[in-house]
Amino acid sequence: MSIASLDAPIRFNLIEGAAAWLHRVPLGVRAFALAGLMMAGGYQVSLALQTPGQLIRGQLEAAGAETAALPWNRSRDQVVAAVARHFAGRDVRIDATKFPVLVAVTLPDIDRNTCEEAHNIARRIEGSVVVALASTAPCGDSNAMVWRIMP
Repeated sequence: MSIASLDAPIRFNLIEGAAAWLHRVPLGVRAFALAGLMMAGGYQVSLALQTPGQLIRGQLEAAGAETAALPWNRSRDQVVAAVARHFAGRDVRIDATKFPVLVAVTLPDIDRNTCEEAHNIARRIEGSVVVALASTAPCGDSNAMVWRIMP
């Protein structure tokens, strides 16, 4: 004879167990966790609602900050890898041959609306790093936009 009997099945409801555990957690901790989840959810919603031009500006700002933080003795491949990670899911060409002074980021195949918006809101970004659009050519149906990141 074993300790576990086959006659009486073990009853466990996952939802009731989670609810019982949640009621044992102090109210302040639950409120803090809920506030954190709401902030994370709100941030994800704000990212989803960004226009393509705003997304490009954010990526360029992040790449500029990354470039400024890199030591001057980084190899060209390390600089390219560091900058490229900010443009995940996007076709990008990065020229880091003049690294401590200049890094060029080319975004090919930009449509007309995105080009015009990016031209308006990301033409020049100033701060500890300057990010400037290299060309002022008018936007066509398919554009290759080049920005210079100058740390």
